[in-house]
Amino acid sequence: MATKKKKRAKKPRRPAFAVRKVTLKDLPILVHQRRAMWRDLGAREQRELDRADKVYARWARSRMKSGNLMGWVAENGGKVLGGGCVWLQPVQPRPGHKLMIQPYLLSMYTEPRSRGLGVASGVVEKALEWCRKNRFSQLRLHASEMGRKVYLKHGFERTWEMRRRIKKLREDS
Repeated sequence: MATKKKKRAKKPRRPAFAVRKVTLKDLPILVHQRRAMWRDLGAREQRELDRADKVYARWARSRMKSGNLMGWVAENGGKVLGGGCVWLQPVQPRPGHKLMIQPYLLSMYTEPRSRGLGVASGVVEKALEWCRKNRFSQLRLHASEMGRKVYLKHGFERTWEMRRRIKKLREDS
């Protein structure tokens, strides 16, 4: 009696995407992603988000022009799936560190329909590749609860940074 082989259910294929470096022309994409990131983190007041968009656009534009902010977006068929940036953050002089800048990963965002497809990992890999190429010894970030698994998967470790609010300001949210 012949036995039939069970057919395995095919795993859904992940859409292919490419991660590319952004230019100033992509600034509206970065602003959109940062706004969506803050919305996902609980910011709801439209006026505050609108104000933050304008401030971030000016901040990002000046840093992109000076070469202190690099960004990457993941795309599939011209559609942006997610992205993130590395800011060369000024730091104080300290023993063992020649440079007074450190790369800082920020504004990571993946569109809801593209989550779980490796988009954030693709952007993190490009950021790490850029840091290695430019001889930085580490990359720092502040991770949301949502992003921690991605960063841990790429070798990031938790640190013990602390904060104390002095006074709650509207701009401080």
